[in-house]
Amino acid sequence: MKLEDEHRKIKEFWDRKMSQRSKSPPQFRYQEYFYLKYRDQIKEPILDLGCGDGEFLDMVCKDGKLDIYGLDISEVAVQLARKRLYPYLGNSVDERIKMGDMIFTSNYFKKEFFGTVVCEGTIHQSTCTGARMTANEIHKVLVRGGLAYISTRSSSTIPDHATQVEGERETYRMVGEGGVVRCYFSREGVIRLVEDLFEIIELEEKEVILRVEGTPYKMWILVLKKP
Repeated sequence: MKLEDEHRKIKEFWDRKMSQRSKSPPQFRYQEYFYLKYRDQIKEPILDLGCGDGEFLDMVCKDGKLDIYGLDISEVAVQLARKRLYPYLGNSVDERIKMGDMIFTSNYFKKEFFGTVVCEGTIHQSTCTGARMTANEIHKVLVRGGLAYISTRSSSTIPDHATQVEGERETYRMVGEGGVVRCYFSREGVIRLVEDLFEIIELEEKEVILRVEGTPYKMWILVLKKP
């Protein structure tokens, strides 16, 4: 299946999830950990790539940082985020919170524009090829010296219903989740994902537990700097 077809399937999946409001966020979101730990180094404008319903950007606005942008593949998520962030952004909310595919991020925003890019639990919602394309897009829109935060699934916890996709490294099809593809990276794989693009400031494997299902899984947490 072509990458654009895979992403169309992912969009439909997340539109359903967000419409049902059944998304189960982790008990502890590591983007908040990143924000608090690196707060003095985080520069505006800030992009939340895969912004969902705007939860992280809402937290950022409450902290006084209002030069924010978001991108999500789900139309439902974007509408929820716009509604949530309208009190901070007013009439500029539609221009700042956009619907679009992460592999084309630089089509929606200017190159070398953002001081910080946050990509929580999003980059693995693709094939390995798509994930690398997204890493390249983050590099394009980030200023030199800017910080990027990425969290992505670890190969330590590949679910039983996942089947490997032929011809795509570390890519699996989720048989029980509408057949969408998802990446599960080894340590070597996650380093390959960002090599030659960023300086790795922090790389750790962390356990996350979903709030509703109580399901534990492991994520790679990366803090990166554009040289």
